[in-house]
Amino acid sequence: LEDIKDKAKQETAQRLAKRLEELNSTWTDRFMRNLDRHVAILQKIQDRAAIAASAGKDTAAVAAAIQAANASIESARAAVIAQAGKTYVLDASAVTATVATTTDRGQSELMKNLKTAFQKVHKALFADLYALRDGAVADARKAVQNALQELGKIPSVNEGSATTTAATANQ
Repeated sequence: LEDIKDKAKQETAQRLAKRLEELNSTWTDRFMRNLDRHVAILQKIQDRAAIAASAGKDTAAVAAAIQAANASIESARAAVIAQAGKTYVLDASAVTATVATTTDRGQSELMKNLKTAFQKVHKALFADLYALRDGAVADARKAVQNALQELGKIPSVNEGSATTTAATANQ
């Protein structure tokens, strides 16, 4: 980046490099918030399953689905943490110019190579982010949905809480 004579282009290149770090951070933070939301939903499912179990309902399938969802969420968390730890930097060897960078032609070639290098890093970043989104994070969401569906299969799952609510409302 120091070989770029035009200060504006040099600053733009530095901003692009920083922006790649910010994108990774933004996406991984969003993934973590989604996983936290899944944990909160799973806790509500677990609370409702406990109410159903205290009402004498069979909640073994729900408990198994909750356990599988927790494992999936923890696996996704580990993958997000690993992604957050990755850094995406330009490969300096790919940005070399065949002509002296002090000439106009050399600067032009340098900028072209720099653009290509930024595109490669950008593609690698988003390939990793999309793989994480469509892989581990999506699997965690599906596991939570499965737990909710298992809870919905319990007949009259709301009877235990409705009885408690009606009893306290009459007092």
